[in-house]
Amino acid sequence: MPLYNFKILITIKRDKEVSKIVNIGNNVRYFRKKYHFTQEQLAEKSGLSVNFISRLERTSDQNVSIKTLIKIAEAFDISLSDLVAVANTTSELESKRNIVELTNKLGKLDDEKADKFSQAFIQLLELSAND
Repeated sequence: MPLYNFKILITIKRDKEVSKIVNIGNNVRYFRKKYHFTQEQLAEKSGLSVNFISRLERTSDQNVSIKTLIKIAEAFDISLSDLVAVANTTSELESKRNIVELTNKLGKLDDEKADKFSQAFIQLLELSAND
């Protein structure tokens, strides 16, 4: 089965349709810094070369296979959709990724623990809404 290289083109509907090309390199750099990985550590965890990681982060028009993207996402312990997420601004990118990360972490807990944490978090949100 052949692996296809692709540039990710995602259409977001707001007031009008806007096409955005995801810069995978920026997303990889974002997560690498967020998780305090060096390029060498990411290369080791993903089974890719340091040269490839460096080139990916520097080049906006890099073609990357899905298999490679999955390796990178697994190295960060995030989903492929998180890795290729699109945001309009850095702050939007950060806030959406924090929500996704919270959801992922809750999903890894057993149901009872996840429910307790969710209830506690909801209570915190309700308290902060009253301030």
